[in-house]
Amino acid sequence: MPRMVSSRVSKLNESLTGALIHKVMAQIFPKKNDYGTASFDELVPELLRFGIRTRKDFKQLMVSNKRQLLEIDRSPLSAWEILHAKQTLGEEFVKDSIRRQYWFAFPALVRTAMELEFGEEACVYEEEA
Repeated sequence: MPRMVSSRVSKLNESLTGALIHKVMAQIFPKKNDYGTASFDELVPELLRFGIRTRKDFKQLMVSNKRQLLEIDRSPLSAWEILHAKQTLGEEFVKDSIRRQYWFAFPALVRTAMELEFGEEACVYEEEA
Protein backbone atom coordinates (compact mmCIF):
# COMPACT_ATOMS: atom_id res chain seq x y z
CA MET A 1 0.00 0.00 0.00
CA PRO A 2 1.47 3.40 -0.98
CA ARG A 3 2.38 5.67 1.88
CA MET A 4 0.25 8.82 2.05
CA VAL A 5 2.07 12.12 2.22
CA SER A 6 0.45 14.79 4.37
CA SER A 7 -0.58 18.03 2.70
CA ARG A 8 1.87 19.89 4.97
CA VAL A 9 4.79 17.75 3.79
CA SER A 10 3.60 18.03 0.22
CA LYS A 11 3.45 21.82 0.57
CA LEU A 12 6.97 21.99 2.03
CA ASN A 13 8.28 19.97 -0.93
CA GLU A 14 6.78 22.32 -3.55
CA SER A 15 9.33 23.38 -6.16
CA LEU A 16 10.38 27.00 -6.03
CA THR A 17 8.75 29.53 -8.34
CA GLY A 18 8.83 33.30 -8.32
CA ALA A 19 5.27 33.40 -6.98
CA LEU A 20 6.14 30.97 -4.17
CA ILE A 21 9.19 33.03 -3.18
CA HIS A 22 7.00 36.12 -2.92
CA LYS A 23 4.37 34.25 -0.90
CA VAL A 24 6.91 32.90 1.62
CA MET A 25 8.58 36.31 1.96
CA ALA A 26 5.20 37.93 2.66
CA GLN A 27 4.66 35.42 5.48
CA ILE A 28 8.05 36.01 7.10
CA PHE A 29 9.00 39.67 6.55
CA PRO A 30 7.26 43.01 7.13
CA LYS A 31 4.88 44.33 4.49
CA LYS A 32 6.92 47.53 4.19
CA ASN A 33 9.65 45.49 2.45
CA ASP A 34 7.21 44.32 -0.24
CA TYR A 35 7.76 47.00 -2.85
CA GLY A 36 9.36 47.49 -6.24
CA THR A 37 9.08 45.84 -9.61
CA ALA A 38 11.90 43.30 -9.45
CA SER A 39 11.10 39.83 -10.74
CA PHE A 40 11.02 37.02 -8.22
CA ASP A 41 11.41 34.58 -11.12
CA GLU A 42 15.02 35.61 -11.64
CA LEU A 43 15.79 34.51 -8.06
CA VAL A 44 14.84 30.88 -8.79
CA PRO A 45 18.01 29.93 -10.76
CA GLU A 46 20.17 31.86 -8.29
CA LEU A 47 18.72 29.81 -5.42
CA LEU A 48 18.93 26.55 -7.37
CA ARG A 49 22.71 27.08 -7.75
CA PHE A 50 22.99 26.59 -4.00
CA GLY A 51 20.59 23.66 -3.67
CA ILE A 52 17.59 25.74 -2.55
CA ARG A 53 14.93 23.87 -4.52
CA THR A 54 11.79 23.65 -2.37
CA ARG A 55 9.56 25.82 -0.19
CA LYS A 56 11.14 24.11 2.85
CA ASP A 57 14.71 24.89 1.71
CA PHE A 58 13.83 28.51 0.97
CA LYS A 59 11.89 29.06 4.18
CA GLN A 60 14.75 27.57 6.19
CA LEU A 61 17.24 29.94 4.50
CA MET A 62 15.13 33.00 5.20
CA VAL A 63 14.09 32.13 8.77
CA SER A 64 17.62 31.21 9.83
CA ASN A 65 18.91 34.60 8.61
CA LYS A 66 15.87 36.73 9.52
CA ARG A 67 17.29 38.48 12.59
CA GLN A 68 20.50 39.49 10.82
CA LEU A 69 18.60 40.55 7.67
CA LEU A 70 16.31 42.83 9.67
CA GLU A 71 19.32 44.35 11.46
CA ILE A 72 20.97 45.04 8.09
CA ASP A 73 17.71 46.45 6.73
CA ARG A 74 17.35 48.84 9.69
CA SER A 75 20.95 50.05 9.67
CA PRO A 76 21.42 53.68 8.59
CA LEU A 77 22.76 54.45 5.16
CA SER A 78 25.70 56.75 4.49
CA ALA A 79 25.10 60.23 3.08
CA TRP A 80 26.17 59.01 -0.37
CA GLU A 81 23.79 56.03 -0.23
CA ILE A 82 20.91 58.31 0.79
CA LEU A 83 21.67 60.70 -2.09
CA HIS A 84 21.82 57.78 -4.53
CA ALA A 85 18.56 56.37 -3.16
CA LYS A 86 16.86 59.76 -3.59
CA GLN A 87 18.00 59.87 -7.21
CA THR A 88 16.85 56.34 -8.02
CA LEU A 89 13.87 55.82 -5.71
CA GLY A 90 12.65 59.35 -5.09
CA GLU A 91 12.61 61.78 -2.20
CA GLU A 92 9.30 60.54 -0.71
CA PHE A 93 10.40 56.90 -0.64
CA VAL A 94 13.65 57.82 1.08
CA LYS A 95 11.85 59.94 3.70
CA ASP A 96 9.49 57.02 4.42
CA SER A 97 12.39 54.54 4.57
CA ILE A 98 14.32 56.67 7.03
CA ARG A 99 11.24 57.24 9.21
CA ARG A 100 10.16 53.57 9.21
CA GLN A 101 13.73 52.12 9.16
CA TYR A 102 13.74 49.90 6.10
CA TRP A 103 15.61 49.86 2.81
CA PHE A 104 15.49 46.51 1.14
CA ALA A 105 12.71 45.04 -0.97
CA PHE A 106 12.04 41.30 -0.77
CA PRO A 107 14.41 40.33 -3.65
CA ALA A 108 17.28 42.22 -2.00
CA LEU A 109 16.59 40.45 1.29
CA VAL A 110 16.72 37.08 -0.51
CA ARG A 111 20.04 37.93 -2.17
CA THR A 112 21.46 39.21 1.10
CA ALA A 113 20.44 35.97 2.83
CA MET A 114 22.23 34.01 0.10
CA GLU A 115 25.36 36.13 0.62
CA LEU A 116 25.20 35.57 4.39
CA GLU A 117 24.75 31.83 3.91
CA PHE A 118 27.01 31.13 0.91
CA GLY A 119 29.50 34.01 0.84
CA GLU A 120 30.98 35.89 -2.08
CA GLU A 121 29.98 33.18 -4.56
CA ALA A 122 26.33 34.18 -4.09
CA CYS A 123 26.88 37.87 -4.88
CA VAL A 124 25.06 39.21 -7.92
CA TYR A 125 26.46 42.34 -9.52
CA GLU A 126 24.67 44.68 -11.87
CA GLU A 127 26.25 44.70 -15.29
CA GLU A 128 27.23 48.04 -16.78
CA ALA A 129 25.04 49.03 -19.71
